[in-house]
Amino acid sequence: MELKISGNVFALVPNLRVGVLVLSGINNKVDICKMFDSELETITKSMTSKFDGVELAEYPLIRAWRDVYKSFGEKKARSSIEALIRRIVGGKGLYRINPLVDIYNLASLNFELPCGGEDIDIMKNPLELTTANGDEVFLPLGQTETETPNKGEIIYKSGDIVVCRNFNYRESDITKLTENTTNAILVFEDLMGDADKLQHVLDWTSEKVRSLLGAEVKKVAVLDKTSPVL
Repeated sequence: MELKISGNVFALVPNLRVGVLVLSGINNKVDICKMFDSELETITKSMTSKFDGVELAEYPLIRAWRDVYKSFGEKKARSSIEALIRRIVGGKGLYRINPLVDIYNLASLNFELPCGGEDIDIMKNPLELTTANGDEVFLPLGQTETETPNKGEIIYKSGDIVVCRNFNYRESDITKLTENTTNAILVFEDLMGDADKLQHVLDWTSEKVRSLLGAEVKKVAVLDKTSPVL
């Protein structure tokens, strides 16, 4: 398994850092309802208070991600963390997907970092965060019709498979995490330069997947422009 961040991404987002967890032996069919409900209740209370009267578009984290999206011409998409925060603040809660996705969504909210995850066994080529040529093929989550990313859009891809569009805004149906996933990679994207927060999210998520899903954490890494390959 190799993950590489291309230089063309750092040309647009020089301060980007990506925290990575590579997991194996995942039991993604266990019941984590007790933990999930408790964590979500705590997050909801905290965020409802924190964002009371706050214009989300001007919140520094959300503004930073919007500016990055604009830098490669994206006008409509929003970062995954903005979407999650808006759900919580708007009283909509979180969709339950499967235990691993539920855990990383909680981690994303707890530490205010966009997160995504892919099934390693589906990807036969290295995973790369790069800019799109505009002719790649992408199958959106839950869809049957393919589409193409915009030229210059920042995407994750594996060979000829577009894994995610606009960083982690839209997930591919091909490489999605399912209850049958046993080996996975999770990525956490940081723009704000908080090294402690990035390490804490990796530690928190590692503990949860070990204790709840019986997973082995095979690799933990932080990628940036000085160290762009795992």
